[in-house]
Amino acid sequence: MFIGIILVILALAQLILGLRFIFGYQRGQATTWYGLFMIGVSFYVGANGLGYLNQIISQGQAEHLAWTGAAILATFVLPFSYTFPLPRRTVRELLPLALWPVIIFVPGIMWTNAFIPQDAIVSFGNGYATQRGDYFWFFLAFFAVYWIWALVNTICSYRTSDGVHRQHLKIFLIGTVISLAISCYFDIYMALTDSTHFGYIGSVCSSIWFGFTAYILLKK
Repeated sequence: MFIGIILVILALAQLILGLRFIFGYQRGQATTWYGLFMIGVSFYVGANGLGYLNQIISQGQAEHLAWTGAAILATFVLPFSYTFPLPRRTVRELLPLALWPVIIFVPGIMWTNAFIPQDAIVSFGNGYATQRGDYFWFFLAFFAVYWIWALVNTICSYRTSDGVHRQHLKIFLIGTVISLAISCYFDIYMALTDSTHFGYIGSVCSSIWFGFTAYILLKK
């Protein structure tokens, strides 16, 4: 119960932060893409929180919503990597990269058995495991490719930047790699290979880190 409450609070904070980046007076390409990315993180964290509470939505729905959030955040981290600290692609160039994953994975994960079976066995708080659909590995391939692509872009920006931008990108890279590794281990690897009691660790780690980096990277 306590874990679920903490995760829901963190998810609401991330949602507010994401909306502020999208609609705030300082909005731009980088803030808009990062705001959409934060909304994906809030879906992912909030779904895990509701799963542990086992209220409002069922545990199975929480599982699907969490993976949908993972699809959203992986989708929008790539356009962000092309626009921070300085835009290297236009919105028209980046939009196709963002549209096709949202069109395929959001409805595919939420309402079909293609990626995760709708009757997947979930038991948040007592250990849970993810059942794979026929195209689940296609989703994981997309997830890995988009994250690696985004990290490569960020490394390239780091190498060509200087001053405060270089320092910000260094902090972002270190924290992102650590947070991503922890989340993937507890929320993907363990959930696919065994029944895990530690799914909340990835949610807490990612939510705290990305909220913190959002402040230090995008403040004016």
